[in-house]
Amino acid sequence: MQEFSELFTTAFGGHFSPYPYQQRLATTTCWPQVLSVPTGVGKTAAAVLTWVYRRRFAVESIRQATPRRLVYCLPMRTLVEQTRDAATKWLERLRIDATQANGIGIHLLMGGADDGKWYEHPERDAILIGTQDMLLSRALNRGYGMSRYAWPVQYALLNNDCQWVIDETQLMGVGLTTSAQLAGLRTKLTTIGNCPTLWMSATLDVQTLATVDNPVPDAGAWTYERLEDDDRAAKSVARLLTASKPCQSAAVSLSPETKKQYEKQLAAEVLQAHQPNTLTLVVMNRVTRAQELYTAVDVLQKKAKSTVDVKLIHSRFRPYDRQKTQPEALDEDSISDAGRIIVATQAIEAGVDVSSTTLFTELAPWSSLVQRFGRCNRRGECGLECVPAASVHWIDIDTSDAKKAIEPALPYTPEELDRARTAIAVLDDVGPRSLSDVTIEEPRPIVHVLRRKDLVELFDTTPDLSGNDLDVSRYIRDSDDTDVQVYWRNWDRISGKRVPPPEHEEKAGGKRFPVAQREELCSVGVSAFKDFLQKLKKGDKTKYLAWVWDPLEATWAECEAIRPGMTILLHCTAGGYDHKLGWTGEHKHGPVEGFTPSLDAECPEANDTDETQGKGQPMTVVQHLKDVGTAAQTLREMLSEMLKINHWDAIVRAAWWHDVGKSHPAFQGAMQDAASKAGIELANDEAWAKSGVSTGYLVYQLPGEHVGDKPQQRPGFRHELASALAWLQQHDGEPDADLVAYLIAAHHGKVRMSIRSMPNENKPSMNDGTDPLFARGIWQNDALPRIEIGNQAGDISEPVTLDLDLMQLGDYENASGVSRPSWLARTLALRDELGPFQLAYLETLVRVADWRGSSKEST
Repeated sequence: MQEFSELFTTAFGGHFSPYPYQQRLATTTCWPQVLSVPTGVGKTAAAVLTWVYRRRFAVESIRQATPRRLVYCLPMRTLVEQTRDAATKWLERLRIDATQANGIGIHLLMGGADDGKWYEHPERDAILIGTQDMLLSRALNRGYGMSRYAWPVQYALLNNDCQWVIDETQLMGVGLTTSAQLAGLRTKLTTIGNCPTLWMSATLDVQTLATVDNPVPDAGAWTYERLEDDDRAAKSVARLLTASKPCQSAAVSLSPETKKQYEKQLAAEVLQAHQPNTLTLVVMNRVTRAQELYTAVDVLQKKAKSTVDVKLIHSRFRPYDRQKTQPEALDEDSISDAGRIIVATQAIEAGVDVSSTTLFTELAPWSSLVQRFGRCNRRGECGLECVPAASVHWIDIDTSDAKKAIEPALPYTPEELDRARTAIAVLDDVGPRSLSDVTIEEPRPIVHVLRRKDLVELFDTTPDLSGNDLDVSRYIRDSDDTDVQVYWRNWDRISGKRVPPPEHEEKAGGKRFPVAQREELCSVGVSAFKDFLQKLKKGDKTKYLAWVWDPLEATWAECEAIRPGMTILLHCTAGGYDHKLGWTGEHKHGPVEGFTPSLDAECPEANDTDETQGKGQPMTVVQHLKDVGTAAQTLREMLSEMLKINHWDAIVRAAWWHDVGKSHPAFQGAMQDAASKAGIELANDEAWAKSGVSTGYLVYQLPGEHVGDKPQQRPGFRHELASALAWLQQHDGEPDADLVAYLIAAHHGKVRMSIRSMPNENKPSMNDGTDPLFARGIWQNDALPRIEIGNQAGDISEPVTLDLDLMQLGDYENASGVSRPSWLARTLALRDELGPFQLAYLETLVRVADWRGSSKEST
């Protein structure tokens, strides 16, 4: 046990002690639901370091009650990176980072980031930091930017044994409502381990937390932590709370009359107000206006032969370009005598630790303005000890004509701007003390609300008959504020011809065409990219410049339907991007160059399938079952003392049976085919789980049965379905038999709630004219041989003829003439009995055991 004050001071290199509210968070019996403190008093440190203390150093009762994963959800990429950097520094100073034995890993969940495969270790403590897009989509079982077959794993681990922290809530829109609904539904549907939520903001309207499934607690109010008198007595806090920020309206405003010259006129006013050796910050509401203002300021200052440093910050840059400019832009110690001007958007509105002397901001909703004011005189030093005084200039946006105001007001509404104008027009100072007397009643927006029925239905990851999924974007961000990830590459092509990019294949020890990497991905709004793509497709020379990777077919496909979270490849000649301006959506800004991808990058989508086999020794089915069964038992020993998990016997037994279906002749034909091509001989009297060959997609075929002169092939074959059928036909009716069958079937994420044939399958052709059932490469009456499982229970899978009758709707009669429920009826009953969160967690443990058993075999 260690005192929190000692831990906090160590984390900050001996320079700071915790504020009293941070001390209370660390030692209270139970974390509050809401943390509402002003900007600049350490919310991030309060959340991260108090969780670390409660998880690792507090009294045992608090340690046991503290979830092992801290999920830190933020609205913007820039905030994610900043939070990651701070948390990394703190853990390193505490010597409990991931490089230490039993250390705490920090993992990023945002488009293109390497997540460190945190999901392979459900027993480890971890800090997961991500954008609301990535975290909420995963929590809804529709993870953006990842393989659909991995959705259930992260869904499970983000809804069980987690402490969620929702930061900068005023920027989250509908995502805030969804986070509240998820919190309430976790309580109602039950989870494994605690899974509470803490909402943090300086301007949180707690009424927004009250939803149909997350009502105000019975006590009548949310549990709170806020600044008390002992916090305000601290000198540094008092200086922040009394900081002076004189405020006035800017001479320039945005209206139909000034629209054409707006950015040029504003640039002149900004340069006139800028003070030497200081930072001036200008916050615009739209990326396009920020880009135009940046260009105008840069032109004017160069024309005046000024050496003012001008920077542009927004969310539509590639990390590769942003990392070269943003750290320098935010480094106040490097400001020259001439000073610096930063033109930014909402990307700087919250969380970014920067303090300007002069602030210009376009009119915005009141909560956003409060956040922007927090970027001026942030430390309360302006006007003291020869430091120039602060000044805030708000830029009006004309909303007198409701129709004409809609476009310039975006991404906000004219009504929101009207309310904010009413409040700010009467203020001559916007420091914390002045703002404490201002109250704005904002009407609650009408948003899509995630209902219990919606969440329960999202448990099923099977696409519909058209290959589409339930769209969750409406629960994550407001409708026109969802993103795709775009990157640019060069490959040989013929103008106007359909020439796809090279495939992700091995060559000379590396990837011939490396997969997308985080540093080159640019976030682009869905609607903006649709407009850009439409322009490209209209041109004969530009129609074949946008591509997406199809993981099912393992090939490139033309980019057609645009969905949030997609990763899209553009040929560099498509343009649309400038390294100084970021995404522009203009073809003239090209070709796009400047990033050299690593040849060693893995492709999570291109290779996310068990059809690909890594290098290693050939492995029999019996040995593989033993390795995975043993891994499951080890997981049980690791987790059983810390979490109350029922059904461990079912989990372990499913692990022992999970690959019995690999004894199917189609799978054995694939093993023999792969091995023979590599010059490896596999004994025909053994059932093989691994061929020992690093292969691409396996060719499932039955050597003894031919179609013409070629072996009969079974495209889409799923060995886990054969395993589940073999188990169920020998154990149906036993306690937990359905659960074991489900866990076996789901261990690759491809056979879960339903069983149905797929479009790429070969239909059985029978000589007797019958039309037998078939699904996922399994045909009615396929035979599996005898397999000795090898577990302590002495299980043996006897020779069995597979029966697909349970794939049909309604009850069916089994081989004994007994009426039994369909597969869908069984899985729905499991989902409703255990709840979607718990069932997904059990499913995940079997998958983790399989990964660990397989990993052992490849070393």
